[in-house]
Amino acid sequence: MDERRYFGLDALRGAMMMLGIVLHAAWLYLSAPPPTVPLPTDRNNAVVFDFIFSFIHSFRMPTFFVLAGFFAALLIEKRGLWGMYKDRARRVLAPLAVGVVTILPVTGLLMLDFILSVRFDTHDLIPDRGALNSLREEMVAKGFPVGRPMLGHLWFLYYLCFFYLLIPLCRFLVRQSLKFEDRLRRWLDSPLLLVAIALYTAATLWPFHGGQVQEGFIYFKPHPPSLVYYGSFFVLGYVVHHYRDILQALARRVLSWALLALVLFPIALYASHLDNSARGASFELHLGAVLANALCTWALICLFLGGAQRFFDRESPWILYVSQSSYWVYLVHLPLVFLAGWWLLQFDLPAVLKFLLVCGFTVVVAFVTFHYWVQKTRVSDFLHGRRFNLNWPWLETGLAGSRAKP
Repeated sequence: MDERRYFGLDALRGAMMMLGIVLHAAWLYLSAPPPTVPLPTDRNNAVVFDFIFSFIHSFRMPTFFVLAGFFAALLIEKRGLWGMYKDRARRVLAPLAVGVVTILPVTGLLMLDFILSVRFDTHDLIPDRGALNSLREEMVAKGFPVGRPMLGHLWFLYYLCFFYLLIPLCRFLVRQSLKFEDRLRRWLDSPLLLVAIALYTAATLWPFHGGQVQEGFIYFKPHPPSLVYYGSFFVLGYVVHHYRDILQALARRVLSWALLALVLFPIALYASHLDNSARGASFELHLGAVLANALCTWALICLFLGGAQRFFDRESPWILYVSQSSYWVYLVHLPLVFLAGWWLLQFDLPAVLKFLLVCGFTVVVAFVTFHYWVQKTRVSDFLHGRRFNLNWPWLETGLAGSRAKP
């Protein structure tokens, strides 16, 4: 039985959720939106946000799904298979259902407000019907799927529900791997393992333009290529729990992973640019894009898993607060991002300043509402199965420091 608390992985899981604020705020100020998502952005934009967006998007959700698979295996050890399913129904499926009828409509309205304001220079909270019809015609002309129900940022809870159905397969793979356990454990510290896994990931990236997953997954109708791509990270995360010695192996090579990612990210970005420019007409360019992106993604996953274990695997008020508040912050962050971005459209300010204001507003509102309206209420019971009485982490740190003084 695995009884230890993975503080580093808790911190990483919370950080991946928090990065959603940065990712979606950066999207508002892209200078060149991805060709597969031709949505308008603020007139005050900067190319730096294209790099920020691409960088975060290359590892954030894959890392999260690896962690989701890992913690699913941990939960099964503690509660059994059906206990895990009951827990995930309460903590994932139920919040998804409630979010679809509460958070999602507000998010959709504010996103429409932002897009219409950018495109038609309006600033109405209730969208004008004529502007809506014009936008619909433009989106149809660009080949954008209009009329399909969207899940927005709640898509990842939806996909998790599918991935939990893969757990019998995950358990089968672990049992089969026991035949080669000694050999597999010797490979844990070998770079060949990264190459082998990256080759499989490259194959799952083949259906996507530019070797980047930026299309199809936000809709209610499941997108099979996205399910295969993200599901593979969940399955591997589940298997990693059985071979969790790999976490220490990754921690020993944090610098190597950082250097490798530093080299691979610009290569992957350029390879995607070439593939998108060729519009899928070149087999060689597409092959280069999927290989470069797969290797880059896994180098970053290894970097963050190893870094979390090496530097954050300890009890800390900051880690506790971030990990417990991150679910709420994830749920409410996107409407807050669009609200702030929409309001700032009327001002001609540098893109960097607008970005910082959007992030600051979202962080403050999300954390204040968690602290005073969520953690001690039935909302926390609903999301976490328990209530909290957490102090602000900087106050806890200060108290600990003062107690340590002679």
